[in-house]
Amino acid sequence: MTSTKRKHTIIAQSDLDHENPIINGKKNLDRPKKLKGKSKSKIVDVPTLSHGPGDVSNTFQRYRVKTKSKTDAKLNIFQLPDEIILIILPYLNKASLVAFIQTCRKYRAIGYHPNLWRRIDLSYKRIGSEQLNSLLQRGTVTLKLNQSTIEESNFTYMEPSALCHLDLTAAIISTDLLLNLLRSCTSLRKLSLESIPLNYKIVKKIVANIQLDTLNLAMCTGITFECCRLITNKLSSLRSLNIAWTELSSQSIQYICETIPRCIENLNISGHRYSLTDDCMQTLAHRAFRLHFLDISDSVVISDQSIIALRQHSRLLEHLSASRCYLLSPSALITLKSLPAFTTLDIFGTLAQLPLQQLRNELGTRIQLNMFPLSNIARPTTGTQRTSLWGLRTRS
Repeated sequence: MTSTKRKHTIIAQSDLDHENPIINGKKNLDRPKKLKGKSKSKIVDVPTLSHGPGDVSNTFQRYRVKTKSKTDAKLNIFQLPDEIILIILPYLNKASLVAFIQTCRKYRAIGYHPNLWRRIDLSYKRIGSEQLNSLLQRGTVTLKLNQSTIEESNFTYMEPSALCHLDLTAAIISTDLLLNLLRSCTSLRKLSLESIPLNYKIVKKIVANIQLDTLNLAMCTGITFECCRLITNKLSSLRSLNIAWTELSSQSIQYICETIPRCIENLNISGHRYSLTDDCMQTLAHRAFRLHFLDISDSVVISDQSIIALRQHSRLLEHLSASRCYLLSPSALITLKSLPAFTTLDIFGTLAQLPLQQLRNELGTRIQLNMFPLSNIARPTTGTQRTSLWGLRTRS
């Protein structure tokens, strides 16, 4: 007889003599009680050979056969509640999320939940206008299109969107498509159009977002005096503005300094070599008394009078960048340490090595000198935070 792999536990014979049918003279019909616990077992009567004549004590031996307990079947992903799936999906990247949506109709409906598409990063991608419109209709609030190519098709109308943060830095996009995109946005709070050609119609769509507080127009072309009037008159909540190297006229620079919103806190007006004068700086310092960060680099005609105006009116100033402003003297720059909140001064290429070292010694350890060669004012992505947009993490 072949042996089985089942495990058996022999019950003591003395405990079973009362159930022996020969000793008791009757058949025991009582069923064994069920054992408590996870594992279940059954008792089997196994006949055995007696040891000798008249020895019937071991005619039967009772074995308890251990059987494996029945466990519940593993939970299938299709049985998970929608709420649990929505908790898992945010950990997927964009490609995996798209693959998940293509699985079935149920997952397609779940995958289009607005919470999964609130922050999207499409940097360095090529995307069509129809796909862009479809993405906006999923409830995207933060969209990064840094150096992306947006192809225009027969699709010309974009439905209203809920975009609040839009980065189009160095993106390749036609003027008509940019107009359609901005027309669909009415609640923008932060916008970057760096290095993109602009015109009056585009600026008119920009200022329609009256809640806009951060605007980056660095190295943009086509900004006229009328555009500057729209920006300063309509955007009363503007706190961060970057108009560096925009080739503005002297009239435009003077008008911006005279009418810039009083709530402005961060301003980059660098790159206007001969347009930004001491008179403009005095007007700006008197009006924008809440300035914290100011960049006037490459303004070669401003002198110590501008520094005196900042010291008198901009008591909240923390960071001044005046690189390559050759008319500024070390004696005037030293007086900035009297500002209670002042911590950083950048003057790359302004002073020689010896005067620079003397200035460093005069400023002391509280004020850092030449720490940031590039300005971060109103720019969406700075430093090593390549997956964030104005400090908000995006899905790549």
